Amino acid sequence: MVTTTESDPVQYEIFPQRMLDPSSAQEILNRLEQMEGITRVLVQGPRLPLTVPYGPGKGVPVDHPDREVIQVGDQVMELQVKVGRIRLESEYDVMEDIRALCEELFPFPFELKEGLFLRRKATVTDYAKYGPDETVEDKSIYGMTDPNMSPSSKVCASCADTRE
Repeated sequence: MVTTTESDPVQYEIFPQRMLDPSSAQEILNRLEQMEGITRVLVQGPRLPLTVPYGPGKGVPVDHPDREVIQVGDQVMELQVKVGRIRLESEYDVMEDIRALCEELFPFPFELKEGLFLRRKATVTDYAKYGPDETVEDKSIYGMTDPNMSPSSKVCASCADTRE
Protein backbone atom coordinates (compact mmCIF):
# COMPACT_ATOMS: atom_id res chain seq x y z
CA MET A 1 0.00 0.00 0.00
CA VAL A 2 1.30 3.46 -0.89
CA THR A 3 -0.28 5.38 2.01
CA THR A 4 1.90 6.76 4.81
CA THR A 5 -0.36 6.01 7.78
CA GLU A 6 -3.37 3.79 8.37
CA SER A 7 -5.70 6.81 8.53
CA ASP A 8 -4.61 8.25 5.16
CA PRO A 9 -7.02 7.68 2.27
CA VAL A 10 -6.03 5.43 -0.62
CA GLN A 11 -5.88 6.98 -4.10
CA TYR A 12 -6.34 5.30 -7.47
CA GLU A 13 -6.07 6.24 -11.11
CA ILE A 14 -8.13 4.59 -13.85
CA PHE A 15 -6.48 5.21 -17.21
CA PRO A 16 -8.44 3.67 -20.11
CA GLN A 17 -6.62 3.32 -23.43
CA ARG A 18 -9.50 5.16 -25.12
CA MET A 19 -11.34 8.35 -24.31
CA LEU A 20 -14.74 7.70 -22.76
CA ASP A 21 -17.91 8.91 -24.42
CA PRO A 22 -20.42 10.73 -22.17
CA SER A 23 -22.64 7.68 -21.60
CA SER A 24 -19.66 5.50 -20.58
CA ALA A 25 -18.32 8.25 -18.33
CA GLN A 26 -21.74 8.65 -16.70
CA GLU A 27 -22.05 4.89 -16.17
CA ILE A 28 -18.66 4.45 -14.50
CA LEU A 29 -19.04 7.60 -12.39
CA ASN A 30 -22.46 6.46 -11.16
CA ARG A 31 -21.11 3.01 -10.31
CA LEU A 32 -18.11 4.54 -8.48
CA GLU A 33 -20.45 6.87 -6.60
CA GLN A 34 -22.41 3.85 -5.32
CA MET A 35 -19.23 2.11 -4.16
CA GLU A 36 -18.69 2.19 -0.39
CA GLY A 37 -15.78 4.29 0.89
CA ILE A 38 -15.05 6.48 -2.15
CA THR A 39 -14.80 10.12 -1.04
CA ARG A 40 -13.47 12.10 -4.05
CA VAL A 41 -13.52 11.59 -7.82
CA LEU A 42 -11.76 13.76 -10.40
CA VAL A 43 -12.06 13.33 -14.17
CA GLN A 44 -9.32 14.57 -16.49
CA GLY A 45 -8.99 14.95 -20.21
CA PRO A 46 -8.83 17.47 -23.02
CA ARG A 47 -11.17 20.43 -22.64
CA LEU A 48 -14.29 20.67 -24.78
CA PRO A 49 -14.46 24.44 -25.39
CA LEU A 50 -17.69 26.38 -25.95
CA THR A 51 -15.98 28.58 -28.56
CA VAL A 52 -12.93 28.21 -30.81
CA PRO A 53 -10.04 29.42 -28.58
CA TYR A 54 -7.61 30.58 -31.31
CA GLY A 55 -7.00 30.75 -35.03
CA PRO A 56 -9.12 32.22 -37.83
CA GLY A 57 -12.36 30.98 -36.27
CA LYS A 58 -11.64 32.41 -32.81
CA GLY A 59 -14.87 33.03 -30.90
CA VAL A 60 -17.07 30.89 -33.16
CA PRO A 61 -19.33 28.55 -31.12
CA VAL A 62 -18.28 24.88 -31.03
CA ASP A 63 -21.09 22.33 -31.03
CA HIS A 64 -19.12 19.30 -29.81
CA PRO A 65 -21.26 16.14 -29.56
CA ASP A 66 -19.45 15.01 -26.38
CA ARG A 67 -20.28 18.18 -24.43
CA GLU A 68 -23.38 16.71 -22.82
CA VAL A 69 -25.23 17.08 -19.55
CA ILE A 70 -24.75 13.96 -17.41
CA GLN A 71 -26.20 12.91 -14.09
CA VAL A 72 -23.98 11.39 -11.41
CA GLY A 73 -26.02 10.36 -8.40
CA ASP A 74 -28.33 13.29 -7.70
CA GLN A 75 -26.00 15.86 -9.32
CA VAL A 76 -26.57 17.09 -12.87
CA MET A 77 -23.52 18.60 -14.58
CA GLU A 78 -22.25 19.52 -18.00
CA LEU A 79 -19.30 17.43 -19.12
CA GLN A 80 -16.60 19.98 -20.00
CA VAL A 81 -13.81 17.49 -20.79
CA LYS A 82 -13.44 14.37 -22.87
CA VAL A 83 -12.83 11.85 -20.07
CA GLY A 84 -9.36 10.36 -20.43
CA ARG A 85 -8.54 9.35 -16.87
CA ILE A 86 -10.36 9.12 -13.57
CA ARG A 87 -8.65 9.74 -10.26
CA LEU A 88 -10.35 8.83 -7.02
CA GLU A 89 -9.80 8.62 -3.30
CA SER A 90 -11.18 6.00 -0.94
CA GLU A 91 -11.20 5.56 2.83
CA TYR A 92 -9.90 2.01 2.43
CA ASP A 93 -8.59 -0.43 -0.19
CA VAL A 94 -11.16 -1.01 -2.96
CA MET A 95 -8.74 -1.76 -5.80
CA GLU A 96 -10.18 -5.18 -6.67
CA ASP A 97 -13.74 -3.79 -6.72
CA ILE A 98 -12.63 -1.01 -9.08
CA ARG A 99 -10.74 -3.50 -11.29
CA ALA A 100 -13.84 -5.72 -11.53
CA LEU A 101 -15.99 -2.70 -12.40
CA CYS A 102 -13.59 -1.56 -15.14
CA GLU A 103 -13.36 -5.06 -16.60
CA GLU A 104 -17.16 -5.20 -16.71
CA LEU A 105 -17.64 -1.77 -18.33
CA PHE A 106 -14.63 -1.37 -20.64
CA PRO A 107 -14.33 -3.58 -23.75
CA PHE A 108 -10.76 -2.24 -24.17
CA PRO A 109 -7.57 -2.32 -22.05
CA PHE A 110 -7.07 0.04 -19.11
CA GLU A 111 -4.50 0.71 -16.41
CA LEU A 112 -5.39 0.85 -12.72
CA LYS A 113 -2.75 2.29 -10.40
CA GLU A 114 -2.56 3.02 -6.70
CA GLY A 115 -0.55 6.07 -5.66
CA LEU A 116 -0.79 9.75 -4.78
CA PHE A 117 -2.77 11.51 -7.51
CA LEU A 118 -4.91 14.09 -5.69
CA ARG A 119 -3.44 16.98 -3.73
CA ARG A 120 -3.53 16.90 0.05
CA LYS A 121 -2.09 20.38 0.56
CA ALA A 122 -3.18 23.72 -0.91
CA THR A 123 -1.73 24.72 -4.27
CA VAL A 124 -1.26 28.34 -5.36
CA THR A 125 -4.53 28.07 -7.30
CA ASP A 126 -6.31 26.73 -4.21
CA TYR A 127 -4.93 29.63 -2.16
CA ALA A 128 -6.13 32.13 -4.77
CA LYS A 129 -9.59 30.59 -4.88
CA TYR A 130 -10.22 29.68 -1.22
CA GLY A 131 -7.81 31.84 0.77
CA PRO A 132 -5.32 30.93 3.52
CA ASP A 133 -5.22 27.35 4.82
CA GLU A 134 -6.60 28.37 8.22
CA THR A 135 -9.87 29.60 6.68
CA VAL A 136 -10.61 26.42 4.68
CA GLU A 137 -12.91 24.06 6.57
CA ASP A 138 -13.11 21.23 4.01
CA LYS A 139 -9.56 20.37 2.93
CA SER A 140 -10.81 17.70 0.49
CA ILE A 141 -11.38 20.46 -2.11
CA TYR A 142 -7.60 20.90 -2.53
CA GLY A 143 -6.39 19.97 -6.00
CA MET A 144 -9.91 20.02 -7.43
CA THR A 145 -9.54 23.54 -8.88
CA ASP A 146 -8.94 24.27 -12.56
CA PRO A 147 -5.58 26.08 -12.77
CA ASN A 148 -6.65 27.71 -16.07
CA MET A 149 -9.49 29.59 -14.43
CA SER A 150 -9.90 33.32 -14.88
CA PRO A 151 -8.22 34.91 -11.83
CA SER A 152 -10.39 38.05 -11.92
CA SER A 153 -13.56 36.12 -11.12
CA LYS A 154 -12.19 33.51 -8.71
CA VAL A 155 -9.58 35.23 -6.52
CA CYS A 156 -10.51 35.39 -2.84
CA ALA A 157 -11.43 38.76 -1.32
CA SER A 158 -8.37 38.88 0.95
CA CYS A 159 -5.92 38.25 -1.94
CA ALA A 160 -4.95 41.48 -3.71
CA ASP A 161 -3.92 41.43 -7.35
CA THR A 162 -0.86 43.69 -7.68
CA ARG A 163 -0.45 43.30 -11.44
CA GLU A 164 -1.03 46.32 -13.65
